[in-house]
Amino acid sequence: MTSYPLDREASSEALRLLRQLSKPEGAGYVTLNTAAFRAHHLLLAEALRLTNPGDVVFEGGVSSGYFAEAVAEAGRIVDGHELDPLAAEAARRVCRTVYEGDLQHFDPSVIDRDYALLLFGDTLEHIPDPGAVLASLRPHLRDGGHLVVSVPNIANWSIRAQLLAGRFRYTDRGILDRTHMRFYTAETLVEMISSAGFEVTNLQAAVPVPGVKSERLGVVAHRLGNLRPGLFAYNFVCTAKKR
Repeated sequence: MTSYPLDREASSEALRLLRQLSKPEGAGYVTLNTAAFRAHHLLLAEALRLTNPGDVVFEGGVSSGYFAEAVAEAGRIVDGHELDPLAAEAARRVCRTVYEGDLQHFDPSVIDRDYALLLFGDTLEHIPDPGAVLASLRPHLRDGGHLVVSVPNIANWSIRAQLLAGRFRYTDRGILDRTHMRFYTAETLVEMISSAGFEVTNLQAAVPVPGVKSERLGVVAHRLGNLRPGLFAYNFVCTAKKR
């Protein structure tokens, strides 16, 4: 597995787009996180690094299109898939096509094109067999295309501390979100993606520090946290290509 150096141009453009499209808390289905080097920033930076304007992206779990809007604003074309019909309808304002239904049972034979990028931002942990979903979509990734996913890290230091204290309680949001069906460490995430026919090329940790929103401090936290990503990652952002 190779680690890419941070692409400064893609990183800066991603952060600019997130801040440009940010809405007040509670104004949308989900609020974009505009803090530097958090999962949304790293996901968008990877999407921009790996694609060009005019390329077509498939986003699984597109929700209301709040993240797809940033991808589309960068000149990419987005097709999405969403379980919630109301959210899917909202996403159609920024997506070319939105497929509806349970992603686990989605039939990719209805897709009549190949994609430059398959994108799953904090989605795969919500479905029973994400490896099967990725394998079914793999034929629709063009040669030279990429897969980019983010998932929470169950081995984050805070969860380890809770387990040492004998606690494992689900929450409304976060790593122990009660709607999560799958939990991943760095190793098991790579195994799942590999089992679907992909080769992981990059694995980054999103390392949030409470109260820190400065880009300068964010990059320091990012670099330090990625020395021990299995311990400090809140989310993993993983990039892969077809094997």
